[in-house]
Amino acid sequence: MRLKKWILFFITLIVVVYVSFGVWIAKDTKVILEKAMSGAKSNYEEHMDESVYKGINLHERGMTTEYTYNKASHDVGLVFPLHLFFVTKAFVSNNYSEDEFGFRESVNLSLKLKDGKWYATKVQTIGYY
Repeated sequence: MRLKKWILFFITLIVVVYVSFGVWIAKDTKVILEKAMSGAKSNYEEHMDESVYKGINLHERGMTTEYTYNKASHDVGLVFPLHLFFVTKAFVSNNYSEDEFGFRESVNLSLKLKDGKWYATKVQTIGYY
């Protein structure tokens, strides 16, 4: 009986730690998408490499030339992270909607833990314009 309690305790602990990492990844994924969408060139390097920035930012992708980021029009959907604690793949929907311009796309990010933050190393977008 005592062994079963220890096994249940360790399984519960592993699940709690895994879910906690998932929440942390989701939070940082949202920050990454907001930084890339806003065009904050000055400090995107701490969250993603240049190829990820160019793969998410609308000006860099050539989607529009007249665009000013409005945080109220940007919606990052539910983040679904699959991870092995220090390396992860995050799946999320990225929506932006204003009167003259809008889109919805699925974003797949490859992330790694770097200096206590999740750092995006690769991006794949599947758009539904």
